[in-house]
Amino acid sequence: MSVTINCAPHDVQAEKLPSPLQEYGDRIETRIRPAPGDRGTELGVRLRETAPDVAYSVPARLAGVDPRQDLRRALRAAKALLEAGEVLQPDAPPTTHDTPGGKLVGLLSRRAGGEGVL
Repeated sequence: MSVTINCAPHDVQAEKLPSPLQEYGDRIETRIRPAPGDRGTELGVRLRETAPDVAYSVPARLAGVDPRQDLRRALRAAKALLEAGEVLQPDAPPTTHDTPGGKLVGLLSRRAGGEGVL
């Protein structure tokens, strides 16, 4: 999995990754290269190996036991730290009046498992 970061490729170094990715240590492979079209830096990471009994499946993702979910969260947090210097969080509660549309968005956001994908 990879993200495009709005900074120059020489500003992102594998030895000095933000703390969410540093916590993985040697358990991840990192790829840093210029993003296509000279649009910043592409940072790619993947787990080197996982336990043989771990399944990468839709049910595992829905149950929150896919090990890639935590890595996706860490990659997204690293992108925020590199671009803004902090991980921005949404206001809670987002509105003062709970509407039917707001309840639906809240439900879908909780089902996304914190990955930023509905």
